[in-house]
Amino acid sequence: MCSSDHLVSNASRDFVKKVFYIAGEASGDIYGGLIAREMLSLSRLSNIGRIEMRGWGGDQMTDAGVEVTTHYRELAYMGVWEVVSNLSTILGNLKKCWEEIEAFKPDAIVLVDFPGFNMRIARKAANAKWGDVKIFQVVAPQVWAWKKGRIKNLARNYTAVFPVLPFEHKLLSAGGVQSIYCGHPLLDALTTNQDEIPHAPTKPILALLPGSRKQELNKMLPVLLEVAKRFPDMEAVIAGAPGAAESLYNRAREAGVKVVFGQTRDLLKSAEFAVITSGTATLEAALLNTPHVLVYKTSALTYAIAKLLVNVKFIGLTNLILNREVVPELIQGRCTSGNISKEIQCLETSKQSQAFAELRTSLGHRGASERIAHKMLEVISVHHTS
Repeated sequence: MCSSDHLVSNASRDFVKKVFYIAGEASGDIYGGLIAREMLSLSRLSNIGRIEMRGWGGDQMTDAGVEVTTHYRELAYMGVWEVVSNLSTILGNLKKCWEEIEAFKPDAIVLVDFPGFNMRIARKAANAKWGDVKIFQVVAPQVWAWKKGRIKNLARNYTAVFPVLPFEHKLLSAGGVQSIYCGHPLLDALTTNQDEIPHAPTKPILALLPGSRKQELNKMLPVLLEVAKRFPDMEAVIAGAPGAAESLYNRAREAGVKVVFGQTRDLLKSAEFAVITSGTATLEAALLNTPHVLVYKTSALTYAIAKLLVNVKFIGLTNLILNREVVPELIQGRCTSGNISKEIQCLETSKQSQAFAELRTSLGHRGASERIAHKMLEVISVHHTS
């Protein structure tokens, strides 16, 4: 775990430390918000100076005190074809973001996940003209799955990398990366409260999570609505993605399936079963002890290229951490309403529950957000007081 040494406290309270955050998707916004909130709280309790936070992210970061100038919903493109077809937009966003950073001249840049974009920003920041800017990465790129060459870039361009999966720290450190493992911020997110589901269900709930990106929704929503039809004795409820337009879910409403926004965690807590598109939500469901299956479908081109480049046995975070298939994975051609229904009916929930307990133990204790923020402030403080 991170050290708990006291922050350097001989800096003037009037000194302003500028921090620029970048999160390109919903999960990154959650982690960025948690860390930003802790950073602000810690700065007020010490003599390290005032923190001014600006960046690109979402509502969670805004609520934490970050002045968000571009929302992540304008940034998220996933898949080879999606990236290629939106390349001019992505390059324009990179240029716009870097110009904003140069104008702000931060003392530190906190990059959360979103490696394709953030690693390009880090490379520019490593040669910043306004001074020795500290560059932090929260959630390491999945170098154990593909693009192992990124380890050299992480070692060269970053002040420190904060991996969130326990097996990543050793791999990154061996490659010369300044890796600091503080645990997973998701454990802290699970302690926060959300609104209750605004109705009392008369049937067991089947939670359906079609993903947070528009491309995922277009692929997964029709499949999950077919699954809902196969379980008339359950109440299907779809978790709307943060920041997504409600019109994207018109098909669900037409099918008579409820859609709720801002209540994903409570939906998972109350669900009898869940069907979840691959991503952080699968890990969240496991930590909430919700029985579930993992599903994923992308374009044929993206899937074909991924099969050639990615070297992993699983795509689910729970399975990767435990190194065995605890959560059934139905990907691409296997991702059909029939196969999903069979997995739900055959799911051994007691075995999943035992594995989820093991997962919680492996991820360590709550407080990762505070430990990460503490380490970052420690580095920034040393920089300004040495």
